[in-house]
Amino acid sequence: MIKRFGKEEINAVVNSINKASLLSGYTNKFLGGEILQKFEKEFARFHNCKYGISVNSGTSALFVSQLAAGVKDNKVAVPSITFTATTSQVIASGGVPYFTDIDTESYCMDFDFKKKIKFAIPVHLLGHPCSFDMIKKMKENGMFVIEDCAQATGAKYKNKSVGSVGNCGIFSFQETKHITTLGEGGMIITNNEEFAEKCRSIRNHGEYYKDENFVGFNLRLTDTQAAFGLSQLKRLPSILKSFRNNANYIMKNLPDMILPPTISKDIQHSFLILGCKYDEKKAGISREKFLEKLTKNRKKFLANEQTSDIKGLNFRPGKIISSGYKTTQYNVPLYRKYRPKKNRNNAEDFIRNSFFLDIHRWRTQTEIDEELRILHKTSQQIK
Repeated sequence: MIKRFGKEEINAVVNSINKASLLSGYTNKFLGGEILQKFEKEFARFHNCKYGISVNSGTSALFVSQLAAGVKDNKVAVPSITFTATTSQVIASGGVPYFTDIDTESYCMDFDFKKKIKFAIPVHLLGHPCSFDMIKKMKENGMFVIEDCAQATGAKYKNKSVGSVGNCGIFSFQETKHITTLGEGGMIITNNEEFAEKCRSIRNHGEYYKDENFVGFNLRLTDTQAAFGLSQLKRLPSILKSFRNNANYIMKNLPDMILPPTISKDIQHSFLILGCKYDEKKAGISREKFLEKLTKNRKKFLANEQTSDIKGLNFRPGKIISSGYKTTQYNVPLYRKYRPKKNRNNAEDFIRNSFFLDIHRWRTQTEIDEELRILHKTSQQIK
């Protein structure tokens, strides 16, 4: 088992508790202590932006950035394939989700520029950057673009970081992400000082003792979490290298019915999850039947291994490899009222054929080889 955290993170937490911050006294606006402010600056700098605004989750980052952008009563373009928070926070912010299709290579947003929409949240899905050309064109057309980088910390296109192309970018530090701030946390990055100031206000009750016309909330991150995040940020290059090395090794050793993602040389993928496609014609059986057989084989070969070292939670065998997202966002019952008149064909195809390998995070070479062995054993059984 690979240890997720080292002495640096633990010591940083202890030091943040023992040492009172010089900047944490009462003021009429919350900026946080010196550790928190340093974390915000360093994280923004890492992604080539001027300002960082920390919040208590990636979901809060989506919420705050949309309130600050003013999406209320406006349509907001979101991809049909994404995590539920992307959509839910459009609704929470008073916006109306407009579901776009995805492209067939990156699985990220494919926007139809014939539509007159003011706001968009392109998602860098699974760690693959969206089309930067698309984001730039959106901005040229006057759209406000919030990059959802929750799954893509450190990802780049032509050496330019995700989160730095749109009007702002949001990140998640939830425990399964590339870096964490003790289980939960988030960040908004931007180059717009006025927008950054508004985000800071919203995360802190909106209470700057000014005549503001918006409601604020308590969505702050603590200094202790920031101390942990700073230590994690220092390790991020090596963490990303580990993710990439493991993902590349897996892609080279997949059975032929599992097709790895298409990644151009210009892309620096962060591989939060390895999103592949299942080729039913090559396999001869459905993806669901294959996963059933895989589950049985995992129970057989890993009978004594019921605990994941990723989250410290009990996993049922077979769930480390799965079909991924179960449905498009517009088919989620809560969001069906926003369903487009026509299905998004690429998104529907993704739901039918996606094959997620969640086996690379914090895994040793031995564990990866073991999972690949079971995957190949299952593929041989169906031939």
